[in-house]
Amino acid sequence: MGRLILLAGLLSALFLVFVAPAVSAPSDVSLLERKCTDCHNLDVIVEKESYMAGWQKIVDRMAAYDGSEISHVDKLMVLKYVKENLALDGPGGKSKRKK
Repeated sequence: MGRLILLAGLLSALFLVFVAPAVSAPSDVSLLERKCTDCHNLDVIVEKESYMAGWQKIVDRMAAYDGSEISHVDKLMVLKYVKENLALDGPGGKSKRKK
């Protein structure tokens, strides 16, 4: 049973890496707007300064709230956007931007 769950998680991750980008999907910012702004303003997210480990904890906590409509795939997509654009230690993170 544990192997089946691990395999399902691995297949989901592979899907996101190889198939999802090829499918016409809403932008990651749009996903943030749809999934994360029911409770707070988008500016709160964009202005937050945290490393990726901190973002992971934040997104896990938000997704765990009752009534949250953030699926596992949504969570991975949000974290991908955060890593690429907002995390201090990400490739496009705030520490790399000119202020």
